[in-house]
Amino acid sequence: MKNQINEFEWHRVDTFAAEKLTTLTNSPGVVYPIHNAFLPEQIMKMPGVSSYYATGYTNLQFNPYIGLVAGELIVARVDANLTKNYNYVFGVSSSGDVYFSGPYKGFGHHITSGQSVEVKSLFGQTPYGRNNF
Repeated sequence: MKNQINEFEWHRVDTFAAEKLTTLTNSPGVVYPIHNAFLPEQIMKMPGVSSYYATGYTNLQFNPYIGLVAGELIVARVDANLTKNYNYVFGVSSSGDVYFSGPYKGFGHHITSGQSVEVKSLFGQTPYGRNNF
């Protein structure tokens, strides 16, 4: 059986979004709300996006395909009466390019819209995140 971490599909983050993401996540473990305009281009196409959060990992991890895995993103979108939360991981290559992988959504990511949830509790649901929260 292959290692799940090495089977991630990685996508390069556009410069605009990468600069915002890496600037905000310099303090590991802190959850930052980020304006939706700073989503990576590929995720920006997702319909109904209502919020976007990011955090840096306290323990950076190495991935042979991109380099250092540095943190996670949470993207919430509204679909009818549900809010659907999607986890992504992001990393930085040795050349300084930023990449993301995901979404990872196998953690009961649907909640009734308007229901209160602590944002920090949504992190740590990826194979990398389980080692950081």
